[in-house]
Amino acid sequence: MCQRPRIKEAPLPTIPVNKAEPKKLIAPTHSHERNTDYDLLFFLAPALMWWATPVFPVYAVGIARILCTHLILTLHYIFVDKDNYHNKLSQKQLKREKDDYLVGTVLHMWSQVALQIIFPTMFFSDNSEIGSCALEAFIAHIAIVEPLYYAVHRWLHIPHQMKKMHGFHHLSINTLPSTSLVQNFHEHFIYIATFGPAFLVPFLLTQRQHWIVVGAYLVIFDAVNAWGHTNIKIRHWLFTHKYSPFTYLFYTPEFHLGHHAYFQANYGLFMPVWDHLLGTYREYKKPDLKLAPAKQQDFVFIGHNGGLGHILTCPEFSVYNVYDNYKRTFLPLEVEFLIMHILGNLAKIVMKWYRCSRFLVNDELVARIICTCRTPWDFGSPKSYGAMNKEIVELIKDQYKECGTRYFGLGNLNKMKQLNDGGAVVAKMVAEDPFLKDKNIRVWTGDTMTSASVYNQILDIPDLDELFYIGATGKIGVAVCEKLVQARPNLKIRIFSKNRAFNHPNISYSSDLKDITKYKVAVVGKILPERFYNKAFSGSAPCRTRYILDYTVPFIPITAAQKHRDPIQHIHIGLLRTNPNNTFLKGPFDVCMSHDQNHIYPCHFGCLMNAVAKRETNETGEVDQDDMDKMWKRAVSYGFENKLISYSL
Repeated sequence: MCQRPRIKEAPLPTIPVNKAEPKKLIAPTHSHERNTDYDLLFFLAPALMWWATPVFPVYAVGIARILCTHLILTLHYIFVDKDNYHNKLSQKQLKREKDDYLVGTVLHMWSQVALQIIFPTMFFSDNSEIGSCALEAFIAHIAIVEPLYYAVHRWLHIPHQMKKMHGFHHLSINTLPSTSLVQNFHEHFIYIATFGPAFLVPFLLTQRQHWIVVGAYLVIFDAVNAWGHTNIKIRHWLFTHKYSPFTYLFYTPEFHLGHHAYFQANYGLFMPVWDHLLGTYREYKKPDLKLAPAKQQDFVFIGHNGGLGHILTCPEFSVYNVYDNYKRTFLPLEVEFLIMHILGNLAKIVMKWYRCSRFLVNDELVARIICTCRTPWDFGSPKSYGAMNKEIVELIKDQYKECGTRYFGLGNLNKMKQLNDGGAVVAKMVAEDPFLKDKNIRVWTGDTMTSASVYNQILDIPDLDELFYIGATGKIGVAVCEKLVQARPNLKIRIFSKNRAFNHPNISYSSDLKDITKYKVAVVGKILPERFYNKAFSGSAPCRTRYILDYTVPFIPITAAQKHRDPIQHIHIGLLRTNPNNTFLKGPFDVCMSHDQNHIYPCHFGCLMNAVAKRETNETGEVDQDDMDKMWKRAVSYGFENKLISYSL
């Protein structure tokens, strides 16, 4: 066993907690969850009217609006929110907005179908008149839509209407660009009537209009509306000075964010002039919260892609997916990995690795996850291991040169035993590198904390006298099993493995996964092909399994367990949770990991605790069981604990 210096016991810290501040209350009439199962059918429904009117313009406009919305969300995340750890949105808000932000677009598609049938010439004037139609729509927007929206918006803030409709939009105190599209279902029809005159009135007066103008108006409208819900601060005198015409003719994000902050002010759409004229303007400035310097980066957790289901939860793909579970397609997992392998190789043409969001640790350290372009497929190819370890060392060297970073953690498969002996090879390569050898670089796996989390999770199971363990011969499994047989002398452990890593009277082995059905509790620490579970849970033989506690990363649902005739709970463990008011970690430390908000993988958290403690030794190789207890106490002292599971054995 690899001998390492023991962790020096540090004084237990006090948990930093934000004091709860009084929040504005919105009438709880919008707490329903919309059924989204049929959204695709609603989107496709206008195509059924192909026989009555051309549907190409309908879908051209609808798809353009959807793409525009996603592009703005992606750009806003990359250039505005990504490194601002103060702009973190709640999982609850993201879930609510995700269910509703495209409803208006689909309803507008239906409305366009109806209008094309009723007023066909409103959408299909001669192409030569597109320019004139666009000018007329612009004039109608300024002359009709802007003052009309101001009046309608004030009406929506009458308490009855606020409770009935508009309060749904104002549930989003911290906004995203797409928050502009999130409305109560009935309110969408109010806005169709409010914005429609921009092209309906010119058509009634001139008998001409074109669907390209209608589509362009809606896309531009969405973009400008999204602008008002961004976190961008524009304080140039051109938009703020009282003698500048732009102060009254075009709004800044802070103008509309002031409406979300004050409610009874800044009702205007894109032109603040109506608020200035009617006395409802109120200046608002977002608090200038101090951020750490852009180059400060005290710790880097080196991750990698976890497959196709992982990339679908990335905020660059959709910020609304960041707390989603690992997404599976209809394809076999191996095929998904192959597709992601191809995409990863394409990505390597333009990048060596990718920076994820940064976050603050203990109000002093800045941490970040940086992912290599490697995918699960690469980790199954031993021929690539040498190159992969070199890439990790190159990343370490690059980040030290750029930011002076000395502390590094290895995520998931980047510390695989076959790859680099649990990080030991990487630590050795760093120590022998001509440039890095005297830079005091520290490499940590965090596996001590993972072992402590899994061990304590199992230890908390009441009246447990036996369990089935998949992956027990890995270094985490070895550490957990050795401590379990010491803490519970009567516990029987059945290990699924041909490799006999233990010689203990309470530990036995099986090479038949069907044996899992003989145990109420199974622990999974290794990803197996889905067909293994399909075979194990097939047949009509009695099945005693009730709980599958799984600490593999990524956490991939076991379909055979979900569909089994008996109730089997597949539960994600090896996962720490904390109180939402705990400020030990600030920012998006928990996104894109296939788990809920305010949770973190223990290996990641263990590395962060090492950074806070300024640990100056590596944590690689085998797990030190004495350190497990010390790390666990420190994690609890910081306000982090395992998830609570209700057992019925």
